[in-house]
Amino acid sequence: MGKTKNIQSIERACAILELYEDSNKPRSVKEIATELGLSKSTVFGLINTLANLGYLAQNHETLKYNLGIKVLSLGSSASQGNILAKVANPHLQKLSFKFQETCLLAIEETGSIVYIDKTESPSSISLKTRIGTKKELYCTGVGKCFLAYMTKENADNIIELGLSKKTPNTIDSNDNLWEELALIKTQGFSIDNEEYELGISCLAVPIFNKFGAIIASLSLTGPTARIKGLALNEVVSALKETSSSITMDMTT
Repeated sequence: MGKTKNIQSIERACAILELYEDSNKPRSVKEIATELGLSKSTVFGLINTLANLGYLAQNHETLKYNLGIKVLSLGSSASQGNILAKVANPHLQKLSFKFQETCLLAIEETGSIVYIDKTESPSSISLKTRIGTKKELYCTGVGKCFLAYMTKENADNIIELGLSKKTPNTIDSNDNLWEELALIKTQGFSIDNEEYELGISCLAVPIFNKFGAIIASLSLTGPTARIKGLALNEVVSALKETSSSITMDMTT
């Protein structure tokens, strides 16, 4: 078979990603265009697509781009090879041991939560959630963290797709959900009050990158009676400390 011609737009998109191979510094549209010798309009379209798909992430303060979490996922072998999961796992293990409950680590991917790591509770009661499982954002603790801290436009687009009931406790009103998201931003944590599965609750917090953008969220999850039996302030404090430690390890 003869050699087929490469598709130019794919070549250029790959060239953008490969810029970060030698130097992982954030870049503006103009800087990328200059480095590749392309027009800003051409580069803008490619960057916009790569960012929408999760391969690039924009810092909304500097407006510069860096590699997105999707690149980390593709560049690893399953979730245990994922850079974020590797960094976070020891911290999740400590949290699970401290409270004797399951810890879950999740990222957002095209409007859904994807669990990329899990440390099991030593209890005989184990959760069904597996690494790689996808769930909706609006009815999970880790997902509501993402909705609270992503841009309002992105959250609007996801919420407008609909809020179907998973359990009687699922928030299915847009107004009520926005009130909940405002509370999450104020207090810095979210609660899943049996909103996805009856009998299971969690406390969750966001994980930020060095620029202050959310890149993941983590939760302490277990049977509702046990989670509600824990001291709320103690758990939230430990979750936030764990989140900060993961951020620090990801940036050193």
